[in-house]
Amino acid sequence: MQEPQETEAERFLLHLAEVVRGTQDAVLSKDLDGIVTTWNPAAARIYGYNSEEAIGRHISFIVPPDRKGEEMAILDRIKRGERLETYETERVRADGSRIAVSLTISPISGPLGLTGASVVARDITSEVRRRRAQEFLVAASRLLDSSLDPTETARTIVSTAVPELAELCLIDFRRPDGWLGDSVVAGANPEVAARLESIRREKPLDPGGEHPVAQVLRLNQPMVWRDLKAPEVIDKVSQGAEHLQLMNDAGYNSAAVVPLVARGRTLGALSFLHAHGDMRYDPDDLEFLAELGERAALALDNARLYRERDQIAKNLQRGLRPPRPADVPGLDISVVFEAAGEGVEVGGDLYDVMPSEDGCWILIGDVAGKGSTAAGVSVAVRHSVRGLTRAIEEPDEVLRRVNELLVAGESLNDFATAMLARLRRDGQRWRVVLASAGHPPAVLATEAEAQLLGGGTVLGAWEEGKITRHERLLEQTDTLVLCTDGWLEAGPATSHQEPENFAEMAQSLSGLELDEMTDRLRADAVGRSSGRPRDDLVVLAVRPRAVAS
Repeated sequence: MQEPQETEAERFLLHLAEVVRGTQDAVLSKDLDGIVTTWNPAAARIYGYNSEEAIGRHISFIVPPDRKGEEMAILDRIKRGERLETYETERVRADGSRIAVSLTISPISGPLGLTGASVVARDITSEVRRRRAQEFLVAASRLLDSSLDPTETARTIVSTAVPELAELCLIDFRRPDGWLGDSVVAGANPEVAARLESIRREKPLDPGGEHPVAQVLRLNQPMVWRDLKAPEVIDKVSQGAEHLQLMNDAGYNSAAVVPLVARGRTLGALSFLHAHGDMRYDPDDLEFLAELGERAALALDNARLYRERDQIAKNLQRGLRPPRPADVPGLDISVVFEAAGEGVEVGGDLYDVMPSEDGCWILIGDVAGKGSTAAGVSVAVRHSVRGLTRAIEEPDEVLRRVNELLVAGESLNDFATAMLARLRRDGQRWRVVLASAGHPPAVLATEAEAQLLGGGTVLGAWEEGKITRHERLLEQTDTLVLCTDGWLEAGPATSHQEPENFAEMAQSLSGLELDEMTDRLRADAVGRSSGRPRDDLVVLAVRPRAVAS
């Protein structure tokens, strides 16, 4: 009667052995000293050791050096009869590469009590890398958009990848001559990174060569090199004896290279290198790294476009004003120009001083909007006035012609305020004819009072725009002061000033030297803006001075 039961037990054990043999998960067992006692085919596939190589060895042969203490802790828990469910950790394959695994570890009991532990391991390397990749992309995307300087953006890209994705990360740019260089490198070891950057900059890569970067850019697709120590790979990667020495010093293991392409332009390549470790890049990594490359390329191209627009805007801004006010005999002229934005944020404030045979013209204005478009309109207004004043004597007529030009323009947003003054000598005094088109009023500070001179309508808004004309005599002790709305609207709304406030302050400062007066007016506006004006600011002051006989 006993024999059938033994046969049934044998059948169960055989069935169980076949299940263990056929499962896709690694199944192994170890005794309480950590010695491997069984090892199924899936364990051989996942870890790279066959059963003959594994059984009889201490389990530490698949444990990374930085996790040696982990195995002792697991055995201690097993000896207490605990079971570990879905314990995520890392292990090392026979080829030296590190993988992520999820372990289920259970105590094994026999007739004499606890004898060891069974381990079921599932390779979750791809899953973990995808999870980390998404987390990394979210964090990296914020960093990549933190700067619009091309060099700083490149530095941010490579430094962000270290050490999370690589021990060395570099960008090789496609140069105007087609070669690959001007490289930027970051590394866990800054000295190695600096050496590699120096080598790359001194010896750019031949786009027709066999270097991995050149291959990737020719094929325009990401690629992985799992083993950089293979002789046939070393020959392709090495750029000479100095580079070969660096590769040995750094311990090059594996590389992944992705092209940097944005808006149809190939900017270069982004390379990730594992060195002095047990990490290897796999084809499964390419999807994530390629996505990171796309975001990096877009950030770099945005920085490039910003730099180009920044240069255009700065060139245009130089056209908004002369380098310094022209010298006019008999007049002291002082100007402060405070640019609020940088590059594409530049405003449209402008001024000019144009000497004439009998005196001068003075222009101050402001164009609606910001950026290169506003700067372009400002330049057009300034140069139109310069041309018209050569043929027209009256400032109000000049501004009417400018209004016609803006109204006839193709843009619906070419609006500008302006004030144009014609100053002629009249004995020891100066005769001023001032035309105003919607601009903040000028102030005539005299010994008796401060007069506000303004009015008119914005240029470019109506075909029959209103231009207000004022005529005054400028005495030796008088000061004519003009500003843009950047002075009135400096700082938060609660600190904005009315033209009357400007007149009051200009009158109180009119006893000072002209440069000190304009600097005090500027300081007031900058102070209300906490040092960061939101709009351009121009303050221009004119005062007669005695001419030596």
